[in-house]
Amino acid sequence: MKLNNLQILRGISALLVCCFHFSEYINFQNFALGDILFKRGSIGVSIFFVISGFIMAFTTLSKNFREDIFKEITLFYKRRIIRIVPLYFLLTLAWMVIGRNLMSYFHGEGLERLIHSILFLPQKDIFPVLYLGWSLNCEMFFYLIFGISLLFYAKRYIFIILFFIVTYFIGVLFPFDTAYYQMITSPLNLYFVTGVSFAILLSKIHISKLWAIIICTIGIISFIAYLLGLIIITDMLITLVVVSLFVFSFLLFDVTFHLKGNRFFVFLGDISYSMYLSHPFVEIFFRRFKVEGYFNIPYFMFRIAIVIALAAFLHHFVEKKITEYLKIKLKA
Repeated sequence: MKLNNLQILRGISALLVCCFHFSEYINFQNFALGDILFKRGSIGVSIFFVISGFIMAFTTLSKNFREDIFKEITLFYKRRIIRIVPLYFLLTLAWMVIGRNLMSYFHGEGLERLIHSILFLPQKDIFPVLYLGWSLNCEMFFYLIFGISLLFYAKRYIFIILFFIVTYFIGVLFPFDTAYYQMITSPLNLYFVTGVSFAILLSKIHISKLWAIIICTIGIISFIAYLLGLIIITDMLITLVVVSLFVFSFLLFDVTFHLKGNRFFVFLGDISYSMYLSHPFVEIFFRRFKVEGYFNIPYFMFRIAIVIALAAFLHHFVEKKITEYLKIKLKA
């Protein structure tokens, strides 16, 4: 089954994060347009987490993993590393170079930060070298646990759901101050759990078009209301519900309505990983150019267009090329 609409949601999520980081440029003295539209745009990362949980479960539902389980787990990790690592490492190096302090990463705190970054290990109150890597730390930890869950065969989804729910409550009951413990017990992990749960749910039940319309209406309206600040949500679990319903709505576009989706927006989903990792470079470049007043609105749109163009280039000429090469070399 092609999940074009879920792919579209990837693109939307990446654009939300981009717009969140660019929003200050369209905050005017008497009209904070950027804050109105994109103050909560970082929620795109949480959407990514739900999608990741769903895709990991959806693509493994029909496999029993009983034949050479350790080979299957190794293959799983190879594919995840090939997907995530090459572009991230390349852009991390580029970020080190443009920061004009390359040598500082070869000793002292800089070296420690670099090692933590490339091993996807969090540090207390310190972002990875390429700061967006904090979310990849969470992704890679999820993949680590998901790979381990394959040892439980048919019970793998029960294991992974219970693991993240139990660790979340341990974090609530026994809060510690170490960065890695905080990542293990983070409420953000519940977004992965929701994605896994959606894959299981949709494999077992059929949702009628009437119920799909109701769910999609509630999911999309509540998310837009949250995004624009029309409703104020301070509780993490309620935010989880709103985001999850929004993702579920796009899943229903695929599963129940079988909508093909606009090709351009599907393309944005295809390049979403490159877009997510590379857009800070566009932001850094355009900082040197100043535009006054409401001319910042078309200038903002121009920057987003450059982000998309750069992401398309990186996806086709770097990300895909390296991925295809490594799949052959690593037999993945």
